[in-house]
Amino acid sequence: MHAFDHELLTIWIVAFAEGFSTLAVEVIAIRLAIPVVGSSMTLTGVMLGVVLFALSAGYWHGGELSARWDSLRTRAALTRNLLLAGAIYAAVSFPAEAILLGKLLDAGLSLALGIGVAATALFAAPVYLVAQTVPLLAELTNTEGKAGKASGKVLFYSTLGSVAGGIVTPIFLFPHLGVRGSTYVICGLLFGASALMAARRFGRWKILGSGALFLAAVHLASVAAKPANEQFSFDSAHQNIRIVSERAAAGRMERVMYLNGGRASGIFSDTGQSSFAYVREADQALAAARSPYVLAVGAAGFTFPRDAAALPFVQQVDAVDVDPAVRRIAERQFLEQPLPAKIRFFPLSARYALRRFREQGMRYGFALLDAYSGKGIPDELLTLDFFRDVHAVAEHTAANVILDRAAESEFAANVLASFRKAFGRVWIKDVKPGDEDTTNFLVTNWEIPGSVEWTGTGRVYTDDRNTADRDHVDMLWGSEE
Repeated sequence: MHAFDHELLTIWIVAFAEGFSTLAVEVIAIRLAIPVVGSSMTLTGVMLGVVLFALSAGYWHGGELSARWDSLRTRAALTRNLLLAGAIYAAVSFPAEAILLGKLLDAGLSLALGIGVAATALFAAPVYLVAQTVPLLAELTNTEGKAGKASGKVLFYSTLGSVAGGIVTPIFLFPHLGVRGSTYVICGLLFGASALMAARRFGRWKILGSGALFLAAVHLASVAAKPANEQFSFDSAHQNIRIVSERAAAGRMERVMYLNGGRASGIFSDTGQSSFAYVREADQALAAARSPYVLAVGAAGFTFPRDAAALPFVQQVDAVDVDPAVRRIAERQFLEQPLPAKIRFFPLSARYALRRFREQGMRYGFALLDAYSGKGIPDELLTLDFFRDVHAVAEHTAANVILDRAAESEFAANVLASFRKAFGRVWIKDVKPGDEDTTNFLVTNWEIPGSVEWTGTGRVYTDDRNTADRDHVDMLWGSEE
């Protein structure tokens, strides 16, 4: 009886691990794609659709196989499937996702098709292999001849694992281990489940040892691939954060913070002054507006909040960023000094923070919108609804937006139309003359020196109807047709 209970415990643990890994892989796959395509419902929907399709195929085929195999062959298949899935995730799926997705978009695939092809190529096979765990385990536990009862119990523990994987991965694993470390945990979990299903004790230790060596080799390969000028790297729950030393166009060295692959903040290494043109332009606009209360949406390396706090007429700077890790990293690794006392940091989503400020009666004379994630602004921060929230708390608003040089793309027209709809009028200024394809524009609701009023037409983005993700990819990678 004791041996039978131990066998059941092993099966429930493996079922839990299968569910945990599947949901964790979905979360990680979405997170790894964000630096390339940004966060959007298109990414989430397509990625989940591919995973669910692979799961359904694995359930179906696993059920057919379980009906033909004896328990020994079933255990051998489970051992092999879990081990192989973990190896594919570690060596191929996770490391190659961003690279493949970028190449597919470069080749002219649409946003949805590019995500679908990349997800299918990299994740369909391992998810299919892991999905066979449920029907195979159900067959092993079907000792009473009641298939429904056996399947229900296996699905119960598998679903509990899915709940845990969906919660633990973004809330605990990402903040403490980073995304890369989280992938090692998931692959290690699959290796451990494979070892539990191995028939002989010696085989279990071989699987665990081989899995540990395999993950170590993958980690060493990733470390060796890091560029020599990289000074710091961390994968938070929200973004990849890298700090590198680079030579600016004028020949001066600058320290640059990259967020999800995009240049987010920069300072000159010799003086610590802001090296990004749009930040210096925003500094000048604030100096002209002489606003004592300043709002920065999107903190990045805190260069603008730091500069604003240094102005004698500024009394308070409120910086909002969804990622709580950015302040600590900015102070210790990027600016290499504590932030001024005038700066209040709110690690909140921009939408929630603005509505809370509005309810509290906060008013700002100047607001800078600079909430980039990689090469794009989150879709929910480009809608008329969001701009109206900003207008309700700020008098002068400037936004850093990367657009095509002529500002004639559908993305540019729609963003500017949405901004104008909320604020009444809109001016744009190219702050990086010389860029070939896309460039930084400072978009404002009042005229600043060197700006021109935009009088074009475009579709207004709203929370109810928002195609900014597809329009942005079309601007960067070409037509989706």
